[in-house]
Amino acid sequence: MLKASTTQVRRIILIQLLVTLGLSAVLLLLGRVHAGSALTGGLIATLAHAYFAWKVFGKQQETEPGQILATYYRAEVGKIVLTVMLFTGAIVAIKPLNIVALLGVYLINHFIPWLTSFFVDDDSQNWRAKNVS
Repeated sequence: MLKASTTQVRRIILIQLLVTLGLSAVLLLLGRVHAGSALTGGLIATLAHAYFAWKVFGKQQETEPGQILATYYRAEVGKIVLTVMLFTGAIVAIKPLNIVALLGVYLINHFIPWLTSFFVDDDSQNWRAKNVS
C-alpha cells in the first residue's frame, strides 16, 4: 500500500498559495482587477487541491485496491463539483473580473504539483523504499 506523505502534500499546497500571492502581487502592477482576479483563480485551484488531498490522505484506512480507487474517484468528483461552484460564484459575484488573469493563475497552479516533483527534493531516500510497504 502507498503511504501518503502529508508533509509533501502540505508543501505543495503552501507553494500553490505562495505562487498565487506572488502572481497576484505582480499583476497588481496592471491594476486591482487583474490582481483580484488572479488571487481568486489561484485560491480556487488551491482550495480544490486541498479538498482532494484532505479527502484522499485524511484518514487512509482503506487497504483494498478497490476501496482506495473509490476514495480517489469520490475525492476527484468532489473536487470538480467544488471547482465549478467556486468558479460560478466568482463569475457571478466579482464585478469587474479579468477572466484571463483568473484562468491563467488557476491553470498555473495545476502545474505546481508536477513541477514540485522535479524541483523539490523530498529526501535522499529511495522513493520505492520510502513509499511502498
